[in-house]
Amino acid sequence: MEPVKTVRMGTNLVITGTDKAAVEAAAQALAAKGGKILSKVESMGTKWVVTCEDPDDRSKECQVVKLGLQVMIKGPTQLVVRNKVQELIRDGAKLISAPSEATGGGWVAVCDEVEQMHKW
Repeated sequence: MEPVKTVRMGTNLVITGTDKAAVEAAAQALAAKGGKILSKVESMGTKWVVTCEDPDDRSKECQVVKLGLQVMIKGPTQLVVRNKVQELIRDGAKLISAPSEATGGGWVAVCDEVEQMHKW
């Protein structure tokens, strides 16, 4: 029997395997760690597939706060803040202050605002 495989798709995890019970068990294990099951286990050809949130993904804890014509990006880790900054830069923002440790914990960066704030 082929083992269950878990791969990252964006911020989510996709679990696949040939044994439905093993795929369900892997999804339940992620749910027990705090990950949300996003789909039901479904057959896809000869495999079973389910999609779950990654319980270790802290990107949802990242906040973007508008401050006049700038935005402040706050998050729990440097990587989370850096990833959000890169996303904003792709949308046209300009980096003013690179991610740095904040007083009291976490990380903060500052960008100049772009016209399309609807994504934030």
